[in-house]
Amino acid sequence: MSVAPPRLKRCRRRPLGILLAGLAALLALTFLAGGGHEELLSRALPLLLPPPAGNAPPAPAPPSAFQLSPPPCAAPAPWLLVLVASAPGHAARRAAVRRSWGAARLGGGRGLRVLFALGLPAEAGLQAALEREAAEHGDLLQGRFADTYGNLTLKTLALLGWAAARCPAARFLLKADDDVYLNLPGLARELDRLGGPPDAAAYLGRVHWHVAPTRDPRSRHYVPARLYPEAAFPPYCSGTAYALSAPAAGAVLAAARHLPLVPLEDAFVGLCARRAGIAPRHLARLAGSARFPPDACCYREVLFSAHRVTAAEMLAVAAAPEPSCTAWQRLLGLVRCKLLSWLSSEPDDP
Repeated sequence: MSVAPPRLKRCRRRPLGILLAGLAALLALTFLAGGGHEELLSRALPLLLPPPAGNAPPAPAPPSAFQLSPPPCAAPAPWLLVLVASAPGHAARRAAVRRSWGAARLGGGRGLRVLFALGLPAEAGLQAALEREAAEHGDLLQGRFADTYGNLTLKTLALLGWAAARCPAARFLLKADDDVYLNLPGLARELDRLGGPPDAAAYLGRVHWHVAPTRDPRSRHYVPARLYPEAAFPPYCSGTAYALSAPAAGAVLAAARHLPLVPLEDAFVGLCARRAGIAPRHLARLAGSARFPPDACCYREVLFSAHRVTAAEMLAVAAAPEPSCTAWQRLLGLVRCKLLSWLSSEPDDP
């Protein structure tokens, strides 16, 4: 008889333990889906930045800087100008972008324009093909420099310079790679929520922390110590996809005139942002360099960007029927997409 009360107490405690465990799991999922510690760090970063250095106003790139230049933005200016870093030989990728996420509409009266930035091809015959493509689509921006990995910083400065000169009224600039699938309606809503007033300098993306420069001359990421002697780069947004408000883009251009041209374009933009006193803001739903399988729910509703997407995958995701997410998939959201990425990854994935 004396053992009955403790058993009763244990039975009463069990539902409470299950409830507490469920709440802990829910909090952990919420923390992961909201960006985790990276989001918290990026919110605190403005308090740690030095005051901005004095910079002269940016000098917009003159028309003579470009071999091919699309028409300037007409009124009303696009709310979001998407500048896709491409390469001369990537015609299939550009065609897939135009037919998939590049054909999106933002809604709410917000305009959108997508352009492709590239350099000069090594093959002489490819230039004629680019000129025909530019005449057909009017969306190629070609700088007068060789299109090489080492010139990615020049390509970024070219596209920012063109935007400052030919599309100055765009509210946001979004730089992306041509193997990235973008959920532009979802990203636009997030930029509208986080970007602040029109005169605010916003720099948003997947933030990399304490990245050390590669000192191996055999690597394409090589940064010699004479060019950048510090042990680590300041926090910067992954170059796969990041957004700059118009004031932030102008500040980056102005700061670029005072810094060595580090060949890693995303790290260079981070250096310019630090000089200008602009802290990057972490967006967990921008996937960075992570590889996600072509799941329509992840690509079109949960994530804002997905990297290493082939032209065929872009078209397949865009053609998937609506709706692509079930209620359960929406509830799991980012955690589900991260799990799919982990399950599909290979040991040699970079």
